[in-house]
Amino acid sequence: MPNQYHNFNNQNLESHILFYGEQACQPDEYFEGNNLRKNDVLYYIMSGKGTFTSSGHHSVKLKKGDLFYIPRSQTCYFQADHDEPWQYFWIGLAGPGTNQMIKASNLPNKNFLRQIQNTKFFTTLHKIYGILNKKTSLLNNIQIASLTYQLFYHLVNEFPDHPPVRKTPKVDQYQIAIDYLNKNYTDPTCNIVELCNRLGVSRSFLYALFRKNTKISPQKYLMQLRMEAAKKELQNTTHNLKQIAHTVGYGDEFTFSKAFKRYSGVSPNVFRGN
Repeated sequence: MPNQYHNFNNQNLESHILFYGEQACQPDEYFEGNNLRKNDVLYYIMSGKGTFTSSGHHSVKLKKGDLFYIPRSQTCYFQADHDEPWQYFWIGLAGPGTNQMIKASNLPNKNFLRQIQNTKFFTTLHKIYGILNKKTSLLNNIQIASLTYQLFYHLVNEFPDHPPVRKTPKVDQYQIAIDYLNKNYTDPTCNIVELCNRLGVSRSFLYALFRKNTKISPQKYLMQLRMEAAKKELQNTTHNLKQIAHTVGYGDEFTFSKAFKRYSGVSPNVFRGN
């Protein structure tokens, strides 16, 4: 291998956590951010529900599993529900690279993400918050710094910046959704939350779109793609269940087998033996 020397420019992607906290809100309790923040803040809703509005965006109803974002230098308003007030934790981020990395994702398009529980982004966010609540130590501080950059990696990777397509005809949105699922169902990261983020639509909107065009939900459509592909694998190959599971978008054979039995009424091994 020839000798090599290269300069590396990380474009000053410095970012660090400045503050964090958690609050169980009272019914109708609200926060009105008229004083512009100098930092970016992520709020994850642990339970309950409420209303969120930020500068330049419509008011939205959010609930457990959703995340909302307060960009630096923007006003905001959020209020807990009267019957099911929310509880959330927040992480405030500082550094010249923070805003740049967030802008590379789909998050600033609406300043919220729905139902992120099954994403690597949330797993990392939750892990960071857990370590922040432990006793301060050098090792913990190093781990938090490392996880902070992993957080941005998963945010940009799982929620990439896509131009919103809400204004395109519904038939085009449906075709985009179908094409995405047909092309990506073999990927374990392909899911309905990711599809909604790519389209810039809510799950209820996508559900109505699929019910109108296919008579089934988008989740059932994705399941159908995977299960019919699995049937062909079981009938036409000698691959074991682990191999087949990975081929049709499942992380392990146990989850795949349970899903297959729910779909087909029999286990994969019984189906293959018939």
